[in-house]
Amino acid sequence: MQYDTYLSFFNNLLLTFVTGSFIMQKNQITEGVFFMKEPVVSRVLKIFLYLTFVVGLVWTITLPFTIDVLFRVFRNAPVLVAEYRSFVLPFLMAVAVPCLWVVLEMIWMLNSIPSGPFVKRNVNALYRIGVIFIVLSIAFFAFNFFYLNIIVWAGGFFMIGSGLFAFTLAELIRQAIVFREENELTI
Repeated sequence: MQYDTYLSFFNNLLLTFVTGSFIMQKNQITEGVFFMKEPVVSRVLKIFLYLTFVVGLVWTITLPFTIDVLFRVFRNAPVLVAEYRSFVLPFLMAVAVPCLWVVLEMIWMLNSIPSGPFVKRNVNALYRIGVIFIVLSIAFFAFNFFYLNIIVWAGGFFMIGSGLFAFTLAELIRQAIVFREENELTI
């Protein structure tokens, strides 16, 4: 029995080293009680996601007023044409709103971790994120027909890869849910 307790202690110590999230109570070896707090990576990610959402929201709201300044700063931008307000601004707004939705979905998924991340809501969120990224990649490629730009092509391919990654992750979590449910039925 003593060996199992020490093994558990060192196992949790290794977990501490990897995640930085381990807190022990006073008598952890004799009682075998361990408390886990939120991992440092998770806290940093939450802060970054909230900051990204706020900055993205402010940028989206102020974009109609600041786009002239942006085009003056980047004078050599290939999209600097007379019709930029009628095409580039709606495109940027149409891309910004789904991106903000993706950030919100990630915040909601991150907040579900303490109660259990393997839930159908997270699977559905990942599928929605995948669809958003695939639709955005189509929008990027369509935009590229009007304003030929290598960065727009790269953005489109990045969006396709992100969408496929989200679909893959959704399928992995869905399978984990199925295995967990089967395991609970076995017990």
